Amino acid sequence: MLRAAALITSTLAFTGCVADSGNEGFIILNNTAPPTGTVCTLTGALGQPFVSHGEISVASPSGYLFTPLIQSQITATATNETQRTIMFEGANVELTVEAETIQHSDGTFTKPTPPMLQGTDGKFQALFSGSVTPGGTANVSFEIVPVSTIATIAQGAGLAAGDRLSAEVKALVKPFGTLGGSRVDGSPFQYPITVCNDCVVVDHGACPITGTVRTGDSCQPYQDGIVDCCTDAQNNLLCPGTM
Repeated sequence: MLRAAALITSTLAFTGCVADSGNEGFIILNNTAPPTGTVCTLTGALGQPFVSHGEISVASPSGYLFTPLIQSQITATATNETQRTIMFEGANVELTVEAETIQHSDGTFTKPTPPMLQGTDGKFQALFSGSVTPGGTANVSFEIVPVSTIATIAQGAGLAAGDRLSAEVKALVKPFGTLGGSRVDGSPFQYPITVCNDCVVVDHGACPITGTVRTGDSCQPYQDGIVDCCTDAQNNLLCPGTM
């Protein structure tokens, strides 16, 4: 269960929506790394470990979950702190595939032209809620690479049996909210994610798994770590797998 300052509520195309310009009253410091274990807990405090380059398996049933630590650039006195609290509303996200590499079963490599992401595969608005007090910090969470985008990249690669895909995706995240009822923008934040079919997930075949099971990322097990998986009687991949 995810415990953080905010949860994703929806993903929308943002063509013609809220503009990206304006007063930049807060900044994204980093993408906070969830603690190890099975409980996804983010404290909103400075000093938490962070991930500088994301990674997600094409086997993931959901998108890349971004858990940024946000800091307010707003100042206030003791008497008007509540009025100077920023209320988060969402973020405009733009995705581009910067590079793509395919390693074939014979050990050779090809580097196809990166695909152009169309429609909401490449540009959308993620809505979430939360708040941060003047000068304070808070964690939020929302998807920045939808599962549909991951599928588009994987399908477009035209992989043969045994091929290993590595696609470098750049996410440009432009968060926004309100301050005292007026629009306030956060500084744009750039974050790279590798979409791959030979990473994160270790498939052990039919369940159960013998020995210790690595549970992966506690907020999204198909990203940023290693998770041991197995296949149940209905041929569904379980991550983490059962023992």
